[in-house]
Amino acid sequence: MALGAVSMVAGCVLIVLWAEPLVAPGGWATPLALALTHVLALGFATSMMAGVLYQMLPVILGSRPARARGARLVWWCFLASTAIFTGTLASGRDDLAPIGGVALTVAILGISVHAGSVMRRATRWNVVALYLVMALGCLDAIAVMGAILAVSLRTGMLEDPLALLAPKILLAVGGWLGLVLVGVSYQLVPQFNVSTVRARWARPVLCLLVSGLLLGVIAVAMHLAAPLRVAALAPYVAGAWLYLDDVIRLTRARGRPAASGITPVGQVAAAVVFALAALAALPAIAGVQPWPQVAVSSALLGWAPLAISANGARIIPFLAWTRAGIPGAAPLAADRIPVPAGVGQLTLLGTGWLLLEIGILAQSPSLARAGAVLSLVGALILPTLIALALRGRFVRRASRTRGSHLGSDRG
Repeated sequence: MALGAVSMVAGCVLIVLWAEPLVAPGGWATPLALALTHVLALGFATSMMAGVLYQMLPVILGSRPARARGARLVWWCFLASTAIFTGTLASGRDDLAPIGGVALTVAILGISVHAGSVMRRATRWNVVALYLVMALGCLDAIAVMGAILAVSLRTGMLEDPLALLAPKILLAVGGWLGLVLVGVSYQLVPQFNVSTVRARWARPVLCLLVSGLLLGVIAVAMHLAAPLRVAALAPYVAGAWLYLDDVIRLTRARGRPAASGITPVGQVAAAVVFALAALAALPAIAGVQPWPQVAVSSALLGWAPLAISANGARIIPFLAWTRAGIPGAAPLAADRIPVPAGVGQLTLLGTGWLLLEIGILAQSPSLARAGAVLSLVGALILPTLIALALRGRFVRRASRTRGSHLGSDRG
């Protein structure tokens, strides 16, 4: 999770520095754009969600966690290979890309091996676990495709290695990141809100997202006509909007005691941006420029940061603050962060995302740079708010802070 936070900050800084070439026509195909995308996709999104899964998979499946020593080894391998691979992309050194690509594939497969060891010892299964299984399958496919692509760029193993690029991006954004965030949110939204109703569309959403994703990958790989590619991805868009309906329903039906503060606001905001990003994927899959950049950046700097901020305000204190080596000794912070401060942090992230997308569409470096700065400030404010809340710097009435411990989040 710490690597994810640092990588998001680094990604925003790189956008500020590289705004002109990134938003220029054809800027998406430059070495700088490829490096930036992998800093955010690997360093931010993948490392953050891998950290979440190390914590949540044993809870969801009723299983023992992965061994800490092996997990640390995989993390160091992931860190080193991500740094090598993004560095070679930024420098345009195709001769070194196979080294980082293969090492990165090994590290990602190590994450999946740990997840598989937890799954084999599962004592219960639910729909959230199915989301995570599908997401991990997409992650493994992305890793293998990335290694093949990196090796082929140097060796010519494939006649047209760039043909793998579009399916890989679709699996990364819509498959791995989309499925893992939706699946995790189906676990956390009812729990953190102590919802008095159950999710209505969890299984239909899973079917629509997976079927739309697979049809979209097939349509792109077979180079079908643009209308057919759009039609293939339509189920995914329908699933995204049904998911939004579920999140709104679950946050409206908050129980007592229930999550207050920024958590439900951020959960709804993330779901809204996810649904809008799914709509943006329709012209993107049709090949209309620059909509592919809009769809990808909406995932990496739109709904992912909003969802992580909303849920992280509650779960990060539980994981990070300990007493006598026991996690969870400190109270969860979401109810202790003043609503104006929390909503302001989410507003910075949302406004930053919107300005970035307008900058991409208008080919305006200044707007893209402004959006990156706002996202950067929003990313830095969240840990500051959590730290101040846990240190008692925010004074709130006892009736507002009562029930903010872990036990109140168990519904």
